[in-house]
Amino acid sequence: MYPPRNEGGLEVHGADADAAGDPDEMEEPAMKLQCDLFDFAYVPGWYWQLDCLAEMALPEPWRFREPVYATKNLDTPILERYIHSIFKKQAIDFNSEGDPAEAARHFHVENEFCCFHTGLYTGRYKAVYACFDRNKKPASMRGWYFRGFADEMSPWLKYVSPLPERPSYHMAQYGVNYNPEWPIRVNIDHILGDAENVSRLPAAIREAHNLPLLLETAVELARRRAVVEPGIVVPQGYQGRVQYLLPACLTDMERPDLAMTLTIMDGYYLGNTCLTLEMAYLNARLLARPVAPWLTGLVM
Repeated sequence: MYPPRNEGGLEVHGADADAAGDPDEMEEPAMKLQCDLFDFAYVPGWYWQLDCLAEMALPEPWRFREPVYATKNLDTPILERYIHSIFKKQAIDFNSEGDPAEAARHFHVENEFCCFHTGLYTGRYKAVYACFDRNKKPASMRGWYFRGFADEMSPWLKYVSPLPERPSYHMAQYGVNYNPEWPIRVNIDHILGDAENVSRLPAAIREAHNLPLLLETAVELARRRAVVEPGIVVPQGYQGRVQYLLPACLTDMERPDLAMTLTIMDGYYLGNTCLTLEMAYLNARLLARPVAPWLTGLVM
């Protein structure tokens, strides 16, 4: 399922050891984490580890009822994608911090151990962490070894203080709450000019001459519906920021065909991309378990 991984785990960047200057006055090299979990660490029994995590965390459906795309992981494909995405986000946030103390809020890395907050909680609402040891195998291409998932009371975390914080996403100044009164500007030319976006539209209408009008009308009707039913709008995590997902009905007024992503602008929303409903669920789950009926009906 996964392509071969390159050497990595922990990279060190900094002044060359032979560079001129007083060593005592040179800056410490900055650690950079690999942003792909399987580049970062050797992960044995991955699907079993995910099964254990599903048992540990609050009960939640982790697979689709009728998946559009086949996956090797039949039991927890949503959870698998979630953990990969959260790991990547925390690693990127760690790498972007210049202050080691701030970086540790995202990812704890110290000596022979490291961990990050998965954003999940046990039935007793204890935070769940992904834990790693240094990989001792000299022939290994990866610097870390995945030990497993553990809650905050685990002996593995006894000497980690403070613990890494829960993953968080930046909210734009005006984006704390969705404002249904704001207009939505749909970038029709971009969406219909992009083969990937077009492939997400219902096949029955892709060649329709009035497709631009159909799409804009569907988004406007969804915006009006959100005035009455604001719960249909769902936040999603994207590149470290929050966007919104608006369900759009193109072929059936009672059943959404896709989700329009809404980027928060200054006094309006920009619709630049459409997503399949499965894609919308996966992105929404990065922030929280979706509760909107148009998404919850997809999972089991």
